[in-house]
Amino acid sequence: MPRHLYRLIVLFLLSVYTVDATADATRIDLYYGIAEGNYLIGDLKGATKGLEQIFKIDPDNIAALTLYTRINLDQGKSEIALNAADRTIALEPLKLQHQLLKALVLGNTDRREEAVHIIEQVMQGATVESEAYRVASKLLGLLLMAGRDWDAAAATFNQIYLENPETAAISLELASEAYLEKANDALNQGAVDAAIDAIDQALEIYASQTDKTSFKQGANLQMMRVRMLTQAGRIDEAITDLQHITGRQPDHLEAFVTLASLYASAGRWNALEGVIAPIAANPDLQDIARYLEGRAALASGRAGTAREKFEQARSLLADGPSQLRSSLEFYHGVCLTKIGRHAAGDAEILQSLNSGFRPETADEAILASRALLRAHQLQPAITILEAITLNPVAPSAEVWALLGRAHLANGSTTLALSAFNQSLSMQTRQAETLALRASLLRKLGDFQGAAADTESAIMLDPDNPALTYSLGLIYFQAGKLNAAEQSIRHSAQRLPDNPGLHLLHALLAYTIDAPAIAQAALDHYLALVPQQSNESAFYLEYTLNAQKDPVFAVLMLQQRIESGPPSPALNHFLWYCQQILDRKAVLDVAGHAETAVMARRQMCAAAYWLAQHERALDKSKQAAELLQLACQIGTPDIPEYQLAQWQLNQ
Repeated sequence: MPRHLYRLIVLFLLSVYTVDATADATRIDLYYGIAEGNYLIGDLKGATKGLEQIFKIDPDNIAALTLYTRINLDQGKSEIALNAADRTIALEPLKLQHQLLKALVLGNTDRREEAVHIIEQVMQGATVESEAYRVASKLLGLLLMAGRDWDAAAATFNQIYLENPETAAISLELASEAYLEKANDALNQGAVDAAIDAIDQALEIYASQTDKTSFKQGANLQMMRVRMLTQAGRIDEAITDLQHITGRQPDHLEAFVTLASLYASAGRWNALEGVIAPIAANPDLQDIARYLEGRAALASGRAGTAREKFEQARSLLADGPSQLRSSLEFYHGVCLTKIGRHAAGDAEILQSLNSGFRPETADEAILASRALLRAHQLQPAITILEAITLNPVAPSAEVWALLGRAHLANGSTTLALSAFNQSLSMQTRQAETLALRASLLRKLGDFQGAAADTESAIMLDPDNPALTYSLGLIYFQAGKLNAAEQSIRHSAQRLPDNPGLHLLHALLAYTIDAPAIAQAALDHYLALVPQQSNESAFYLEYTLNAQKDPVFAVLMLQQRIESGPPSPALNHFLWYCQQILDRKAVLDVAGHAETAVMARRQMCAAAYWLAQHERALDKSKQAAELLQLACQIGTPDIPEYQLAQWQLNQ
């Protein structure tokens, strides 16, 4: 039996038993007084010693036996207590309070069925108006509560109220307690709706009561219901309840503050402004009033005004950490980001999170997660976003998209893909999310899916060169070089100052046999980076020149090598073109690298460009051998592998 219920039962039974020392000996009166006094102050050991002295004189003393029963029950010595209770019944079988004491002992040992049976017998043998009947009824209800039979317990207490109106307050309170225990039990099992139903049952108890105590109890239950509704995500119902409470009790400040908070969470800003006045009228709630005014101003786009309100609220706060302080820090930081002070705003948002602020709405989670992601604090962002996705209120597509970005940055590809899928299932028209999912699909080798996502993103954002660039890379990796060239060309046209795009365009145009386009793109690239050009640009320049004049091509390459930084790879390529080195020597040198992966890349690239030299001289057999070698050495993620594959397949 729960300990607080046991204490209530003992409280009832103590009023039944009185000192009944019938022995004439003065010593029995003395010992009993000492024992009872020790029991009342909690000295159970001293109380037991006094009773033992009585039993030496009168082993059948009823008062001593009942007190002895209670002492052993308090000490958890249930068997001894039960024996003592049986002894009192044997001595006075007609006294109903002895039966109730035994029922109490049995209930405390979880023998509730036996206890209930005894209580029912007592109630049958007592009149409804008697003290024994009243105590038995309450004991029955409490035992039913201990047995988790909440509805039966509440019904029992309610019956007591109907039969004994003079004990209405305690009976109704106990009936309400039964339903509260039922609600708590449901909450512990995660059944929030069942808990709310139990609170509704408790509220029905006070529905017809008009006294002040019942009114207060009903109001407390309504606030409890509001908290449960909020926890279950049933915000509109919670707001309706609060509106009812504030309408009946205009001085119920807790209800007003809670209502204002829910209005803010639900984005009902006009309604929020309507309840700020009662809060602001209380001098002790000025900080909360300024905070709420700031929230309303921020929602209407007045970030400057909102910042001032938050600063006023913060100046009114008492020193020390508090939930309101961390909320003020958070929204003050949001205001700073809104007016362009991103670094300061992010710093304050992160400080609020460190101070205990926990986002409760999808909007707050998004704002907090963006700041965390910008600060590369990935795990806290994931924790916040995952908490929102588990919230009873369905999270937005943006929350799922942010969660995907966080997982992506954290290297969790599968989780990122799952989050992006969830986001796009809720809102398909998201160019950025489609592009991010496409990048993941490309990494996973699903080029068809990646291309479809990127094409959908381009339809939503046709002027975004990053999307056409991504589509070009997907086509490139999939071996579709004609389509890749078209996409990269569109990106290069929109980004004329991006040298990497123009070099890639030149390589693709050359490979698909568009030398004029390749030459123009290469010239554009070399004009952008004349001093720090990529070696691939010089290989391509040589190849394009060699198709027209091999001697000039060699001279031009030699000039590039002499005027630029030392490049062993270019030197070896030049010596191959001059027939100083053979292919084996060039490939052997290319195979020297810090890692096997790097060696593979260098050898693949070397074989490919040696093949281009042979193709320029119309030596198709040697070119094919080198292209096949490049494909054998390389892997699909190496650009020269894809270029070699394309040429072999033409």
